[in-house]
This record gives sequence, structure tokens and C-alpha cells, in this order.
Amino acid sequence: MFIRIFTLLFILGTALLSVLLGMDSGQNIRQVTTDPAPDYHVKWSPDGKTLAFTSQRSGEPKIWLVAAEGGDPYKLETGSSGDHHISWAPDSERMTFDAQWNEVPNIFAISLDGGKPKRLSQDGIVDFQPCWSPDGSTIAFTSDRSGNMDIWIIPASAGEAKQLTFHDSRNDQASWSRDGTRIAFMSERSGKRDIWIVPDAGGDPVRFTEESDNGWPSWSPEGKRIAFSSNQAGNTDIWMKDVDAKIGEELKPK
Repeated sequence: MFIRIFTLLFILGTALLSVLLGMDSGQNIRQVTTDPAPDYHVKWSPDGKTLAFTSQRSGEPKIWLVAAEGGDPYKLETGSSGDHHISWAPDSERMTFDAQWNEVPNIFAISLDGGKPKRLSQDGIVDFQPCWSPDGSTIAFTSDRSGNMDIWIIPASAGEAKQLTFHDSRNDQASWSRDGTRIAFMSERSGKRDIWIVPDAGGDPVRFTEESDNGWPSWSPEGKRIAFSSNQAGNTDIWMKDVDAKIGEELKPK
């Protein structure tokens, strides 16, 4: 059964001029950044101490950090351009992101204590939308290295990548389950945008949504629900759906 949660309040391409913190009641809300340049794609560190976000305050999209309790934001020196799609490592000491490399998006990993970022991509290949696994060992991402946009995984320390989806439709927006055994993703293989789930070890994906266009899945902490965006009610909203036992059985190794 679907539960409609709240209306999605952003419009793609519209500048977000600040990052806000608040409670569901709307009380205790405070502004965290105040720069006139757009700040967006905010991600909270797993230890709860830091907010990472993309900002154009330096003239191009770059990663900035600010203490969750407030303070002056500072730029993470990545040495790259067009930084997007931040994903924290579970230890809150590293992150991965995609950035332009020879005019195509590539994936990088960087430590917050300094040093050059490590490029995890290969030359001439489009890799983007990285997502760190809960145990910190693996990064899921979208790539065209098969000739089609598919979901891949790669060791966080770099190494050989493994393809998880094999369909000539677009497959992207990977999201790990909290136990690290499954990856939800968006696919257009049904003729429209739907959420599918694939085992992290590989196998046949299982369709999770069937109503209208759906995308950007996010697992609940206990792994029993997935939140996602959907326009099934006529407007792009956030919805939530249980991951039932049947899907769990279908995803078990045969």
C-alpha cells in the first residue's frame, strides 16, 4: 500500500538560494547558508556533524562543507570541475562524487583530511551518480561502459568494475539497501520510469513499482520500505512503499 508523504517542493533547473534545517512540524527551522549563489544537493554525513552540498558560489558547481550546527562553509579542494552527486562513506571521513574529466562525467573518491581525489573511472567512459555501500567497501554507479546506461559496482579502493544490469533501456539512480545486499534503481525497461531492485551479487532485477513514472529511490534504515518520487497522483510527490516478503524471495540466489 502506498503512503503519500509530502509534495516535492523543488523544480529542476530552479536555483536554490539556501539550505535549511527543520523539524517535520515546521518549527525550529533555521537557515544554514546565506550566499546569493545556488546551494543544492545537500547530504548529511553519517555521523551527523557535517553537511556537504553543491554550490556555484565560486563560479562553477563545487563541493562545500558546513558544520551541521552552523558556521562558515568551506570549499572541498577537489581539483576537478562540475562536482555533483555527493555520497558519503559510512565513516564520514571520505566521500565520492562525479565531476567533469575530459568533458565527460567521471567518479572520484576523496578523503576529507586532504590529498588528491582518486579517479575510479576509465578514460572516455561516462560514470556518474555514485552511491557508497553501507559497509564502505563498494560504490554503485551509473555508466555507459557497456554501450548503454546501466548500474555497475566497483571497489571503493578502485579495481575492476562489475555490471549489475543488462538491459538496453536507461538504468540509473542506484540506492543501496541498509544491509548492503540489494540495490534499488530506476529503469525505463517497462516503457516508463519505474523502480527495480537487483541483488548486489548480480541476478535478475525485480520490478518494485508499476504506477506512472517513478524515480530516485531511497531505502528506509530498517530496509523494509523505499521512498521515491512519483507523479502517479498527477503531481511529482514523494511516496513510500513496503518491500514485501515476495520480493525478498524473488531476489534470493537461485
